[in-house]
Amino acid sequence: MDCIVVNRDGGESLFAAIRSIRAQTGVDLSVVVVDNASRAAERERISAEAPGVRLVTFSRNLGFAAAANEGIARTRAPFVLLVNNDAVLAPDYAARLAARLALDGRLAAAQGLILRAGETRVDTAGLEWNDRGEAVPVFAGIDVARVPSGTFEVTGVSATAALFRREAFADLSLDGRVFDDRFFAYYEDVDLSLRLARAGWRFACDPGAVAWHEGSRTGRRTPFRKGVWTARNRWRTLFANFEPRFLARHLPKLLRADLAHAKTLGVRGTILPLLVWPRIFLDALRARGESRRLSDWPSVERRDAAVATWA
Repeated sequence: MDCIVVNRDGGESLFAAIRSIRAQTGVDLSVVVVDNASRAAERERISAEAPGVRLVTFSRNLGFAAAANEGIARTRAPFVLLVNNDAVLAPDYAARLAARLALDGRLAAAQGLILRAGETRVDTAGLEWNDRGEAVPVFAGIDVARVPSGTFEVTGVSATAALFRREAFADLSLDGRVFDDRFFAYYEDVDLSLRLARAGWRFACDPGAVAWHEGSRTGRRTPFRKGVWTARNRWRTLFANFEPRFLARHLPKLLRADLAHAKTLGVRGTILPLLVWPRIFLDALRARGESRRLSDWPSVERRDAAVATWA
C-alpha cells in the first residue's frame, strides 16, 4: 500500500500525521510526502525526523489536486491511501479499509469515521448531496455514539483520509491525471467520486476505522480565497458530471447556495458572486462532450438498511 500526504507548511500537525501513518499495523505501507513549496526548515525536518519517508518537493504551490496526482504517478501499489497533513489515524485505520476493499470488488474507495480533533463529534463519514447542489459531509457535527456501527455505503469519499483502489483510476479520462488539477483545492475529491460513480464504482465508510482531523489549515488562514475556490470548483463539478437540463431545472437553488455561502464571509462575501458567476457559462462550454452524466443528485439507501447490507 502507498500513502500520499500533500503538504504545505504543515508544522507539528504534519509530523503527528506522519507518526500515525508509520504506526499503522497489519499493512505493508510506504509513505510519500509531496511538498508544495514549504519553508526550507520544514523540508529539512522531514528528512531528519522521518528518514523512511520519500519526499517529493516542488518550488511552487501546485495545489492539492496536482500534488496528489504527482504522488499517485510516482507510486505503484494496488491501494493508495490519501491522508491530509493535519489528520491523525488510529493504528488499524489502513488495515481496516484495505480489508474492506479486498472484500468487495465494487468499491473504488473507502474511508473511516473522521472525527474533529480533540472531540467526539464527526467531521466527515463520507460525502452526500443536498438539494442545493452541494456536496456535504455525512453525519457532520453529530456525536460519534449516534453513528451506525456497521459499514455503510456513501456517495463519495473525502480525501482527508481515504483508501483508493488504483485499478479504479483506469476508468478515468483526464490524460492520466486522477484529480482534475484545475481545481487547485476543494471539491477535487467530490469531482473524483462522481467520475468514479459514473463509471460504475461504489464507496463505503467503515466506522470501525477512526481518524481525527484538525481541519483546513489553509482555509482558516484565507477564508475568502477558500470561499471563491469552493464556489468555482462546485460549478466545475456540477457541469462536468450532471446533465445540463437537470442543472437548469435546479438553477435557482444552485445560485442560492452561493449567496448563502457568501453571507457567511461577511462584507467581503458580497463580491463572491461577481467573481464566480461570470465563469459559469465558460464552465458549461468546457464540459460539452462529457458522457454518462447524472440526471439526479447521488443518493444511497437509508443507512440503517445499508448497515445490514454492507456489514
